[in-house]
Amino acid sequence: MRTFKTYISFVVQKGEQHVHDSVVADLALPKYSFYLDNTSQQVLQWAEEQQKQLPHNEKLVVLNFFNVSDVR
Repeated sequence: MRTFKTYISFVVQKGEQHVHDSVVADLALPKYSFYLDNTSQQVLQWAEEQQKQLPHNEKLVVLNFFNVSDVR
């Protein structure tokens, strides 16, 4: 497996307030894939790790994600 850059757009909710944010994460993904959900499983794991770092009253919601091409 190699790491690939994945753009993740998300919202952190706290009560009635929310903050939009995004990150380009290095996710371990297979070079070739027969299934479309390999990235989604890694994004969910990333979101769970990020949620653990937030205070108890905040919630992370993933809005969108896509793989970033390695253009040289």
